[in-house]
Amino acid sequence: MFVLWWLLRRVVRLTVDLIIVLLVFTLLPGIPPHVPVTKFEELPPPLPLEGALAKNNILDTAERVLDGNIVGPESIASRDPEEIFVSLHGGKILRIWGPSFDHYKVAASIGPGCDAPWKEEVCGRPLGLRFSPDGKLLVADAYLGLFSLDVDTGEKESLFDVHEEIEGFAPKIPDDLDVDSEGYIYWSDASYHEGLYKSLIEFLGSPSGRLIRFDPRTKTNTVLVKDLHFANGVQLSPDHSAVLVCETLKNRVHRHWLRGPQAGQTEIFVDKLPGLPDNIRSNGKGGYYISLVSVFSESNRKVNEILGKLPLVRKLILRLMYVTRVLLEAVASFDSSRFIEKMAYKILGLDPVITVNLGSSNQSVVVEVDGDGKILGSLQGHSGRLLSISETQRVGRYMFFGSPFSKYLGRLLVGEPLIEVEGKGVRMKTEEEVTMGLSEQDKEREAVEEKEEIVHGEDDRRAKHEEEQAEEKGKLKEKETKEKRDEL
Repeated sequence: MFVLWWLLRRVVRLTVDLIIVLLVFTLLPGIPPHVPVTKFEELPPPLPLEGALAKNNILDTAERVLDGNIVGPESIASRDPEEIFVSLHGGKILRIWGPSFDHYKVAASIGPGCDAPWKEEVCGRPLGLRFSPDGKLLVADAYLGLFSLDVDTGEKESLFDVHEEIEGFAPKIPDDLDVDSEGYIYWSDASYHEGLYKSLIEFLGSPSGRLIRFDPRTKTNTVLVKDLHFANGVQLSPDHSAVLVCETLKNRVHRHWLRGPQAGQTEIFVDKLPGLPDNIRSNGKGGYYISLVSVFSESNRKVNEILGKLPLVRKLILRLMYVTRVLLEAVASFDSSRFIEKMAYKILGLDPVITVNLGSSNQSVVVEVDGDGKILGSLQGHSGRLLSISETQRVGRYMFFGSPFSKYLGRLLVGEPLIEVEGKGVRMKTEEEVTMGLSEQDKEREAVEEKEEIVHGEDDRRAKHEEEQAEEKGKLKEKETKEKRDEL
């Protein structure tokens, strides 16, 4: 009995000592990371997967392109119905082309290259791609900044020094961009706290994301929207009167007005999304595709909600992880261990967060909204065929799906859009309707090809018949010759 009492006292004493040490470690000034950590804004619960977001399995029928041959195809841009350019982990831009998109090669590299994926701050990490009016490919690289790239020659130009401060803070994660007809570039800085490989600091710290406009004539940047919790995808409206920006960690999209009576004002365009929005792209009909890089599970949503109310706990977590990373980097500098380097790289990155979330859900969701932010429908998958979708891009008769964590590019063959508004509700087109969604030119071409097959088939039968007749005549003549020879 005495031994048990002594052990209990020891456990209580050790627990109290540990709490005191952790409390001091949390409150002591000067310990990195040096970012504010405040209570998060309370958000309404996400929309359930019903009604316009009713469950479907459309993405489970998609195929994986270049499976195992690429890493992190995050963004997609196209200048031709049979050609796309894809940004990859490692700083490369891949060109894929052909009627079936079965040819590919590296078009350019944004950075100088590196010998390991966990050294991406050296080799670059392109996250957003757009073609500008002059035909150049605009690239937003998380570490190296914004570039204008000639995809035919590989020549690239840095648009400005990404290390210079913009209204008091240097951008740390240039993320996505769009460009208007006059050449103004609208781009997102996901965080000015730390780089992408430490983006968990933005996730647990206070919001620092921004929407910025770059003027190519004066080479100046202007902040349009600030204090976004991981500013992400950027998309201009069809008439360029407004620009949309995704706020990933608050599962919503903002609209900033550029022209008209509301010019300079920012409003919520769509919120309560059932996951974390990454890039947003036009659906070609005045609306948009919003790709959710991670879909909420109920357990993860509750954990996020609880952590949002406990800034001291988040501050403690950040300090513990940051100090651990510093120690691992110190060990790696002496040991030259690639394993230690990789561990140090991942400890404050997003990979563990996404892995934990995927462990509880294999869902993938792309939300389609109209020009006013009303949800029209969705593309969903529940088998894990496609995961962590960062961007959805319609090119010709295909839809392509990017992902920052996958080793493949998703692709879905479609005729007409799979999501269609009917009356007051939303329904998914049937496979027969998708098949019937071919263009008139496609139908005419198929009819011609079918007619040619019939004609060619008739010609083949006629030729074969004539050949058989000639062969029969030859045999008959040979028989008559033999009979005459026998008579002699």
